[in-house]
Amino acid sequence: MDKLDLLADKLDFVYKREEAPGDVRSLVAICINYWYVFVIGIVACLLGMFVYIQYEPSKWSISSKIIVEDDKNSPTKALTNGVNSDLASLFDIKSNADNEVKVLKSRSLIKKVVYLLDLNIHVYDDNGFRKTEMFEDAPFKVNIGYKTDKLTLAEYSLEIINNNTFRLVNTKGGEDVAGSFDKPVSLDQYNLTIHKTQYFKPGDYKLKIQTPKQVEKDLDENLGVGLDDKQATVIDLNLSYNNPRRGQQILQKLMDVYLQNNLANKVRIADSTMKFIDRRLVVVGAELGKVEKNLEQYKVRNKISDINAQSKALIEGANSYQNKLNENEVQLAIANDLFKYVSDASNPQVVPSSLITKDMAFGTAINGYNEMLLRKEQLRMTLTDNSVVITNLDQQIELARKALLSSLSNYRNSLQVSQSAVKKQNAGIEDKITSAPTKERIYLDYAREQSLKQDLYLFLLQKREETAISQTATLSSCRILDDADADEKPFAPKKSLLYLIAVAAGLCIPAAGISVKEMLNTRIHTKADIDKHTSVPLFGEISRSEKRVKALVYNDARSTIAEEIRALRTSLKYVTDNKNSNVIMFTSSMSGEGKSFISLNLANSIALTGKRVVLLELDLRKPKLLKNIGGVNDEYGFTNYVISPDSNIDDLLNPSESNPNFFYISSGPVPPNPAELLMDDRLKTLIDDLRKRFDYVIIDTAPVGLVSDALIIEEHVDVTFYVVRQNYTLKTQLGIVNDLHKTRKAKHMYLIVNDIEMRTNSITGYGHGYGSYGYGSPYDDDDNKSKVAEWLKKIKMNVW
Repeated sequence: MDKLDLLADKLDFVYKREEAPGDVRSLVAICINYWYVFVIGIVACLLGMFVYIQYEPSKWSISSKIIVEDDKNSPTKALTNGVNSDLASLFDIKSNADNEVKVLKSRSLIKKVVYLLDLNIHVYDDNGFRKTEMFEDAPFKVNIGYKTDKLTLAEYSLEIINNNTFRLVNTKGGEDVAGSFDKPVSLDQYNLTIHKTQYFKPGDYKLKIQTPKQVEKDLDENLGVGLDDKQATVIDLNLSYNNPRRGQQILQKLMDVYLQNNLANKVRIADSTMKFIDRRLVVVGAELGKVEKNLEQYKVRNKISDINAQSKALIEGANSYQNKLNENEVQLAIANDLFKYVSDASNPQVVPSSLITKDMAFGTAINGYNEMLLRKEQLRMTLTDNSVVITNLDQQIELARKALLSSLSNYRNSLQVSQSAVKKQNAGIEDKITSAPTKERIYLDYAREQSLKQDLYLFLLQKREETAISQTATLSSCRILDDADADEKPFAPKKSLLYLIAVAAGLCIPAAGISVKEMLNTRIHTKADIDKHTSVPLFGEISRSEKRVKALVYNDARSTIAEEIRALRTSLKYVTDNKNSNVIMFTSSMSGEGKSFISLNLANSIALTGKRVVLLELDLRKPKLLKNIGGVNDEYGFTNYVISPDSNIDDLLNPSESNPNFFYISSGPVPPNPAELLMDDRLKTLIDDLRKRFDYVIIDTAPVGLVSDALIIEEHVDVTFYVVRQNYTLKTQLGIVNDLHKTRKAKHMYLIVNDIEMRTNSITGYGHGYGSYGYGSPYDDDDNKSKVAEWLKKIKMNVW
């Protein structure tokens, strides 16, 4: 039998190497066998995506550009002293454009746009299949008077009853009111006034009123602001919106409001400068008038007409020093006034920087201080004075004010030092002047004082005129480079990409479902399941019969199962001794796996070749095989033979009506002690007698996974066939097979797989394409079947 085992191992090696597929082929086989699931998944996902695309609003991209022109007097320009933007980037100095990007994304600016355009009010046409939002062509316009700051989202169904009245219904809020056009309607959160437009027509509409904060948040998320190039000061604005014309209107309004705010800041600085100069002109004008009056009285009193002619040479020498001293006095006077102006900490105001032209660093400090004051005014529009941002900014302003006072003090000290130096140089000339007549010296003092006040007055008049001109001709430092313009086609939803995603989902979802099904499957489903759980050789395979035959299949000798039984019969020569009688036992893990069916049909098939075969039914606990045959005497059988010592073997044999070489021996009545009967010596005597009379003795036993009857019989048999059934036998039950094989409780054991599903491809093993090998094909009389019937048959064969 060892030689026979080697032949069987060789046969099993051929089975596994020729039919066992790789992982890739198994995956392909699974997909082919469940093709209809993938088709359904793809179609369902495509239909779902089609519905989603129909309801998902399209989005257009609206873009524009703003160019920012840096002010030459800005802190950045003063700090870099004209260095180009490349070098400024090395110093990590932010340009005006970086700040303007933040301003364009500021909440206050977006809030103002939402308020000006009423972006929280949406009107939808509810007359068709799909609700569409209406803008310019809306049949009415809605004005809102808010009653509270704590607003919630509200949706109303608006039914136009006639040309004068309408009805508002909010099912969630429990509001149902009737109103008239052009008259306020009182609701819980606000008063609504609806005005008809030129596009007015009766119908059903939806009115959606969002909270302004939610609209601001949505607009901020869909608004993109960034620099076009780090080396340039061009700002790109991009808005995603579901209506191109409305999006253009929003983006254009945003730029207009931004430019208006920018221009207003410059006008505010000019106004502050004008107020300061006007106040100083009044003071300096009064001082100049007093000096001129004193000079006039002195000349009248002393009868002086042209004193300069007497001391022309002396005065010419002193003029140069006097001019320097006058200029120094002017700057010192302005510095003193500015020091008093800035010292008022309780009322910080914008400081005019154009009055001091000699010190560029001091001008830079004033500009930085002014920018912080303007920033505070902008933030106070949206934040309270107690907010952290305002508090921090106040601290920064106070520090800047103190630094400015320190700079003013230093600047005054430098002027005073310079003044002292000029006075020393002028002292020499004064000594010479003292030799002049006293009248001339007094006259010169008056003239100097008059010249100083006059220069200061003229300087203020000049600056006032320059400020007045800039105030009336102020231009924003930013301008629109490209107006808001929408793309011709929407960028979302991207139909091609979404349909591609739907196809991918239609493939992935069924694949995931099939994978989960395969992982959760605890029963033998494929040949790989057998290969992974046991090394017992595979002897043969039996397909599923569409007719569910329980008895002999040779009534349809050309069927697939009949051919597979013949294949088992042919393979017996590799595992049996053809020269001697062979005893073959069939068992399984549990009832219902088909061992009785296979043993009956294999025995009948062997008998058709001229061999004498007897089928011995030793399932004493639940005998049912010979009952399904009909015409067999199952009242007297093995049980009677064992308990009656005088019984004759000839009394047990029942000949087959269809085959003279085939005999049956039934189990007889069900005994109370089947295991003890099988251990009786009469069993060995019976099998020995049958060996002498028959070429094959086929034994059908009870399942070995439930009782030990088969193990008792095993010592009398030559070959054991263990039957497993696809989608029925548990994978864990193959552990019984391994135990019998390793412990040699079943010395010559082979597996037969029963009830294999017939599929349309032959790529891999059971349940995923076990083909029909063409059996039955030449004999099928299907020429008259329609194509529809063939497709229905294929679909039926692929059902789980």
